[in-house]
Amino acid sequence: MPPQVSVIVRSMARASLAQSLSAIARQAHPSVEVVLVAACGSAHPVPDAHCGPFPVRYVASELPLSRPQAANAGLEAARGDFVIFLDDDDAIDPDHLSGLVAAASEAGPAQIVHCLARAVFRDGTAKLVGRPVALMQLYERSYLHLSTALVPRSLVDAGCRFDPGFAILEDWDYFLALAQRAQFHFVPRQTFVWNADVGDSGAGGGTNQDDARFVHHRDLVYAKWRDRLEALIDRVQPFLQEAAGAAQRGAFSDAEAACLKVLTFSQNDPWALNLLAMIQRATGRMQEARRTQELAVDVRPGDADLVYNLALLCRDLGDRGAASRHAAHAVELAPQVAKYRLLASQMGPPDHGQTP
Repeated sequence: MPPQVSVIVRSMARASLAQSLSAIARQAHPSVEVVLVAACGSAHPVPDAHCGPFPVRYVASELPLSRPQAANAGLEAARGDFVIFLDDDDAIDPDHLSGLVAAASEAGPAQIVHCLARAVFRDGTAKLVGRPVALMQLYERSYLHLSTALVPRSLVDAGCRFDPGFAILEDWDYFLALAQRAQFHFVPRQTFVWNADVGDSGAGGGTNQDDARFVHHRDLVYAKWRDRLEALIDRVQPFLQEAAGAAQRGAFSDAEAACLKVLTFSQNDPWALNLLAMIQRATGRMQEARRTQELAVDVRPGDADLVYNLALLCRDLGDRGAASRHAAHAVELAPQVAKYRLLASQMGPPDHGQTP
């Protein structure tokens, strides 16, 4: 029997709800239930009993529900082996659920599978949102969309819920709660369509962007999780110092072991990855070092030092085009740093037909 997926829809009874439900009805995955939560309260019309071939579990409410209240009502009602969310103004491709379920079966110790979001805006522009999760970076800001993450029922049963204290950014807080119990597994699929500037949360983009509201709730997230972040930093730093010292002494095996230890509890830690790549480079494993450094850049794309180190690796591997692009990107991130400008000038102008 294929695992059942509960798709939780927090509905404000928008006109777009029909399109979102139609997208669920077209899912290739054969075992789905729709959990439709009447977030707008008693004014919500009673839905049909089925969404295409799939049953609908309707969660009525006499009163309007906040975003976290509606999410928790959906989690309580869901009966599937996995849960995932879809708001009533977004959509998913027919292979969204099947692709995530297939990835979950291959994820090993990682338990939460997530993918990219195709963010589209009313002015016709679009961009991809999402990247592999680094626990350190997740405390800084979330780049996951709730509808890209397939969460196993076991984490719901373990008590992972949305904090009703967050009017927005409740999904970020939820991901941090999940991260205390599980790891994340990224697959570069683009099967979720996010209408980023539709709605009024202020946490989307374009016309749905309220910077003051975002900053207020961001600071609430920071305050809630500050102790956990500081504890993680305190745990990581001794191992990184040990690794750096061992590498300087030429004890590369010991240095690598210390980096790998960090990565067991601080998922995709970018500084551990950066140091590990340097060790792999020093021991002649150049292609392995490049892959490690690429992951470090993926999880912390705005760090010019990480991008510069990737450019050096690509140069040493003879990939002048990639080295040029990454060096130019490092300059874009930190134009005041002389060594970035020097490398960029040595590599020549990048091929702008490709991205760093």
